Amino acid sequence: MNFIPGPGMAALMELAFIELTCRNSQVTQVAEDLFQDHRTMTIQFIAGSAHLLVTVAAPGQSLADFLLTTIGSLDGVLHYSVRTVTGQLVEASNWHFRALPPATMRKLRRLATHPESHGGETHVAMDGIDQEIVRSLSINGRMGLREIAQRAGITPPAAARRVNRLIGGNYITVRCDIVRQGLGQNVSAVFWGSMSPDDILLVGPNLAAELPEIRIMTAVTGANNIHMVVWLNNPWDSLAVERKILHAIPGLTIDDRRIVLRTFKYNGARITESGRFGDVLPVGF
Repeated sequence: MNFIPGPGMAALMELAFIELTCRNSQVTQVAEDLFQDHRTMTIQFIAGSAHLLVTVAAPGQSLADFLLTTIGSLDGVLHYSVRTVTGQLVEASNWHFRALPPATMRKLRRLATHPESHGGETHVAMDGIDQEIVRSLSINGRMGLREIAQRAGITPPAAARRVNRLIGGNYITVRCDIVRQGLGQNVSAVFWGSMSPDDILLVGPNLAAELPEIRIMTAVTGANNIHMVVWLNNPWDSLAVERKILHAIPGLTIDDRRIVLRTFKYNGARITESGRFGDVLPVGF
């Protein structure tokens, strides 16, 4: 189980996808250097015109500092391009592997309709205690309230109230990430596309159910203003999935494609060469 920034927190951050062209001999060193930065969520080695695709969540107005100071200080980086996120169209927490029986799904939906999530004031003015809670949950999404409270210096009931308020206000999103080896859909692809603003507004909330291959879909800046992550059984499926997506989303064109060859970091967690989760560096909220 994993906790990631929700729409409420995303509005307080600068989110971006950065493609890095590196010296061939220093790709892994650049990835390791960036792993240590709390602002990098995901780092992937890709097949395409760049070497690395980095997903960044920069608190406040710190994206410029990340680019000018952090990226700018890496001798192994030759060039970078940046697309900042302007909207979330499909979010990964809505994606389902369809492994749970219907009764369990109904129970989870009832839990998701907690009264604190829909009634009353859910706006959160995040303070240091909230930030410590989010950091704790980003390290271990199954962390108990007692340990969360101890880390934050509050009581367990106060921790429960704050966790419910953060989830209810969409400041953090709960999702379960899986080790994909042996389960099919072992390959990730990144599609860059284009849509008009009017067509983007027509993308419905049920798109993830209609196109389960899409893991994430966001609106971004740049000539290609749509970013999509899709899961494939193997690279040969890419063309069929692309055709399916184009038939289902009016006004979309897909202009460029990347295959992820290796993931170094995924939502703050180190990913080993065998594809398993390692140590976690909490994202800097």
